[in-house]
Amino acid sequence: MTVDEIVRRIGERSRRLASGLPVAQPPLGSDFSLNGVVSTPEAWRPAAVLVPLVRRDPGLTVLLTQRTEDMPSHAGQIAFPGGRRQAEDVDAIATALRETEEEVGLSREFIEVIGPVDHYRTGTGYEITPIVGIVNPGCIPRTGPRQGAAAVEGPLGPVLA
Repeated sequence: MTVDEIVRRIGERSRRLASGLPVAQPPLGSDFSLNGVVSTPEAWRPAAVLVPLVRRDPGLTVLLTQRTEDMPSHAGQIAFPGGRRQAEDVDAIATALRETEEEVGLSREFIEVIGPVDHYRTGTGYEITPIVGIVNPGCIPRTGPRQGAAAVEGPLGPVLA
């Protein structure tokens, strides 16, 4: 899938959502879809992640972070950069961009936000809004000492297969 195809597909959905027009909704994905015996939380805590698609030659890669082992939750996990919404975050996009800069040092000016995709609810009580963004050349990911142990990139093709 090319950058143009990704931008077109996600952009169409985001514009439709923003306009208030109906959008076909798949079933809300969650950890509970896989394990029906776990009780669901009373309230969901908002969070967001960036799905950073990096422009590389010959094609797109996806950037992931490995969380440090001393994190109070999700220690050592491989994940998209992101986290809990803070009071200063005006929306999910602001959360995803702030967390990405904190965790892997990607400055907002290098990220072209395409838009949100379907929410996901976790077993730890978060409702995550994934935000897809294209990372333009010139930015070198670096991990923060507190949150990210490593930043890794891999080709997007196998992820989509």
